[in-house]
Amino acid sequence: MKKLVQIVVLVLMLFPIAAYCTEWEPMNNPLSNTDGSLTGIWGTSRDDVYAVGEHQALGIILHFNGRSWSIQRKARKDFAGVWGSSKYNVYVGGTDIIGASSGFGYWHFRPQIDLSTYCFVISVGGICNDMLMTGYCYDKGLSTSSGFVIRYSRVRGARMLGGPSEALEYNNVEVYSAEAHDVNAPYYGFDGTIYDVWTYENVAYFVAGDSGMMKYNGRWMNSIPVDTKKIKAIWGSDLENIFLAGKTGKIVRCNIEANPPIITIENPITDVDLSDVWGSSPNDVYAVGSYGTILHFDGKTWSQMDSGIEASLLGVWGESGGDVFAVGYEGTILCKKALSATLR
Repeated sequence: MKKLVQIVVLVLMLFPIAAYCTEWEPMNNPLSNTDGSLTGIWGTSRDDVYAVGEHQALGIILHFNGRSWSIQRKARKDFAGVWGSSKYNVYVGGTDIIGASSGFGYWHFRPQIDLSTYCFVISVGGICNDMLMTGYCYDKGLSTSSGFVIRYSRVRGARMLGGPSEALEYNNVEVYSAEAHDVNAPYYGFDGTIYDVWTYENVAYFVAGDSGMMKYNGRWMNSIPVDTKKIKAIWGSDLENIFLAGKTGKIVRCNIEANPPIITIENPITDVDLSDVWGSSPNDVYAVGSYGTILHFDGKTWSQMDSGIEASLLGVWGESGGDVFAVGYEGTILCKKALSATLR
């Protein structure tokens, strides 16, 4: 019998079970239990993960090498998010700063487009090998906000793709019918904040405040009629399985391949605000938010998971079929290890 158990263990080590996971656990890191906040997380594998945010008015880039977290760089401005197309092409972005890395811990920083004092980056994503930054510009006189999109590449630098007329003109960008939402124009006007971006097959999909879901593949295309009020985050496995999450626990599932699109509003299981959503497949999706909230979707139902913390979570990312990480206030980093990893 003992020999049989040894054989079974050896087989599991050589052929790991597909990713069912253990409980969430806090990870020690240089910002643990501080007043710092981590706003974004992204990686290429469980041995190459970046988390960004701010601590003591400085921007912080943390890196996980599979064994421990360390501060890779500090900057004078805080970061809104991190994204890359590979381990040799990683970007961080914020309202006043852009950073690029070719790997191995070397970062090059440059000032952001001068967005003036009323524009703020809140999310970072990418398309092809370029970084996309989204956010809002606030009109103090009218007490309203309008969204914008910036695209940054190492070759062409930073340029605005869309936003309020004032911001585009301020940055010497020619405006084409922004107020009329002319989809044939190279630049686009948005109603409300651009909260998040998800890319699939080199087409970017934006959660655009009150404007619905917008598409961009080098030029703006017609919006997808999805009610994005209260939505703050987007992720999808394909065009048939797009998940939106946001305020008061709102979760929407979209199939935009169907004609007309199939929009399903999930039954809420919490009333707290959700900040981010990510999954490894349509049957393994996570949403995180206020008060340490973590929700999981198994392909049929959503359930609430025990994070063991009260601090709000702002970002979630994982390795497909592997570990999942969540970050947030108080320098929080949580990890949910895949069963296959614990068996090794």
